[in-house]
Amino acid sequence: MNLKLTLNMNIDREEEKRKRASLARAKKKASEETIEDAFDRIGIMKLSDKEREIFQLAKEAFFKGKIGRLSNGKMNKGEVLSMGMKVQQDQNQQDRSQRIREVLENKPTNFHILTDDRQLPMFINRVREECRLQMEEWKDRFQLLGVESMTAGDFEGSGVDSYMDLSIGFGIWLPVLQEGYYLPYGHVDLRNDLDISSKYAFRYGDKQLTRSRVIEVIAPYIKSSKHGKTFHMGSARYDLHIAQNDGYTIRGCKWDTLDGMYLMTEHLPSYGLKPLLKRYGNHIDQFYQERYGQSLGLGEKEVYTFEDLFGKGSPAPFNTEIVGIYGIWDVLYGWALFEWQFETMKQTGRLIDCYSGIDSHLSAVDVFMARCGFEIDIEGLSKLEEEFQAKLDIAKKDLFNSYQIDHDFLRKMSLTINGEKIRVWQQKQKDRNTKLLDQIAKYEGIVSDCIHNKKQHLKKYINAVEMVCKYKEQLTTIRIDERDAPDYINSFELTNNRHIAYLIYDFLEIEDRTPRFKKGKKRSTSADILEVYYKEEEALKPLRLISEYEKLLNTYVRKIPTAFDADGRFHTEWKSGGTSTGRYSSSGYRGRPIDLLNRRSSI
Repeated sequence: MNLKLTLNMNIDREEEKRKRASLARAKKKASEETIEDAFDRIGIMKLSDKEREIFQLAKEAFFKGKIGRLSNGKMNKGEVLSMGMKVQQDQNQQDRSQRIREVLENKPTNFHILTDDRQLPMFINRVREECRLQMEEWKDRFQLLGVESMTAGDFEGSGVDSYMDLSIGFGIWLPVLQEGYYLPYGHVDLRNDLDISSKYAFRYGDKQLTRSRVIEVIAPYIKSSKHGKTFHMGSARYDLHIAQNDGYTIRGCKWDTLDGMYLMTEHLPSYGLKPLLKRYGNHIDQFYQERYGQSLGLGEKEVYTFEDLFGKGSPAPFNTEIVGIYGIWDVLYGWALFEWQFETMKQTGRLIDCYSGIDSHLSAVDVFMARCGFEIDIEGLSKLEEEFQAKLDIAKKDLFNSYQIDHDFLRKMSLTINGEKIRVWQQKQKDRNTKLLDQIAKYEGIVSDCIHNKKQHLKKYINAVEMVCKYKEQLTTIRIDERDAPDYINSFELTNNRHIAYLIYDFLEIEDRTPRFKKGKKRSTSADILEVYYKEEEALKPLRLISEYEKLLNTYVRKIPTAFDADGRFHTEWKSGGTSTGRYSSSGYRGRPIDLLNRRSSI
């Protein structure tokens, strides 16, 4: 026993020496690799398109001396991608700063950012004057919408949560007067929390208006139903929510340019402001120039989006000047887009009747429904869950019986899906078996020679006996049967797309219609493709029943209770253009932590 222990200790020491030597060789090799070699080595690795772009940024920046190594030792893929992301982030910050400088330097003289409460009476007088002029010069122009005047407005918010965020400023465009105003009252100094330290950040002590005074001044106009408001690119519902959070209700909300665009065309690749102005900018600019005698320059200058200037965070940590200029441009573009949509719809059949009679009311109705929420019959849902689960269990049993999913089915599926992997595994097991038998024969020969020569006392004999025992023990662990392969499928899983694909395309031999709907794709099991098969293939009835019950359970019965808000009601956000078919869609509200500005902004 002691001799065996000693032998094992010697083996462990030898193994430790080999590991140390191998590590030393690896370190030496790493130290001998040049940076050029390292980038070449990583460059031939498998990288996604995005990773390839980041890799190139890192490589170019490193050899231009713009960035150094982030760690010691052998360079790896993770370090290079981190370098590239840092370069990308720095470049984004520089680009953002450049855009902000450009916006500030080109501030129009008719853009007014108010920072003193004493300016509020003048402002509201200009709003009254705008309404008066419209009722005189544009009499009955907006009668179709049931209002006497229209202005473009927009609230900047502390975030995008419709129930938790508050407004931090209000922008408005007065079209007849050709004046834009931004009223800031909720900007905050977050330089320490968000690492904002540039000259574009809001600093404690910077001037802005008093929230209560602004709301007191603008509320009578905002709450007037006879004076219409248009909001920009889907923000009507957001602004209606935000006003409720601030303590009052917007009335006269008659247009949202996103809804208008959906009504005019349902098949655009993107409905963002930038793509729309790029696509229709010449038409909008021509219309604006004919009406107001001046160009917006939509075909000549870059139109900056919110993200272009402020990233993905809140505008609250930025100073009032840059947010104000952006905000006024936003309502000006919103107004130009609204007017073009309004006048175009009036000339194209009954689109304007449809919008004025239905769509113009939807924003207010949607927000009312969302904030009211729905009472849910929990007991009824519980009964439905029991009923549907029982039917689902029966449907699953019927499926296994209908398709005869047994051991033979699983074997054929395994060999179809993972046949090559199983064969490779079996060959490796056979090779290992042969190798072990060779080793056993070798050491048994040594044992036999030692016995024949009566040399059983030698270390050679003891070692050979141990090796024979070791290899015979290993031999007992070898499995060659295909059912023992790691890739052998032992059960049919309804949630496994490869299993479903085998059932449809291999077992049932259903014609693959995937290329008709998805170019370059085949053997799809996506929901939309399966819906086609369910309608056309009677053989898939067992699978269709399971799909129906699972959808009822997982999409509605079990999911709805998890979406209850603190008031015990179910709240959902409605979107009139939320689907490619033009139908209404809804998404359950997911309240976020009460940390209104917890998304980092970079300048």
